[in-house]
Amino acid sequence: MVKNDPKIFLTGLIQAAFEGAMYTFVINWPPSLSSSVTSFFGPNAATPYGSVFSCFMACCLVGSTLFQRLAKYGVENVGFGMLITAAASMTMASFSSALPFSQLKTLVLAFFAFEACVGVYFPFIGTLRSKTVPDSHRAVIMNLFGIPLNALVVAVFLGIKKLGVDGALKVSATSLGVAAVAAFKLRGIMMKEEREKGGES
Repeated sequence: MVKNDPKIFLTGLIQAAFEGAMYTFVINWPPSLSSSVTSFFGPNAATPYGSVFSCFMACCLVGSTLFQRLAKYGVENVGFGMLITAAASMTMASFSSALPFSQLKTLVLAFFAFEACVGVYFPFIGTLRSKTVPDSHRAVIMNLFGIPLNALVVAVFLGIKKLGVDGALKVSATSLGVAAVAAFKLRGIMMKEEREKGGES
């Protein structure tokens, strides 16, 4: 079924690439933020992980609310825009240490933007799966795409000494870029099918 239907493959690819990037981010945001805090405030500064995590959850809530308001413009369009934003924010975070202005402010802004995208992602992918993946095989197919997802996260975790935190974030940004490309292709296929249905009617 995955082989014969590109919509199923692209949906699974979006899920694997986004969630792989998200779990990689979960592992690497604390050391990345801690490094930026000590660089900005001094070596004795403590990183307020609890406050930051609370802000992450608030950003997720904002993202979920945005999805509800934007879904009327098309789930595929909202998802593509979200993935572009997520890839851009993670790219900004991965290069924040090389930017000429405040690394900490850039990192926090990028992380908050990404978490808002996470809030959009979950209702988006749930809606998308209901449209593209048959109910009878949905669990098996989505679990199948858990293999590359976990492979990505484990590979980054095992190679973190060589990659470094910035390198791990770059891997996340690349994975999000792959998800955005898949969403763009899926959007094109679904728009073409809608036009064909409109022509037939």
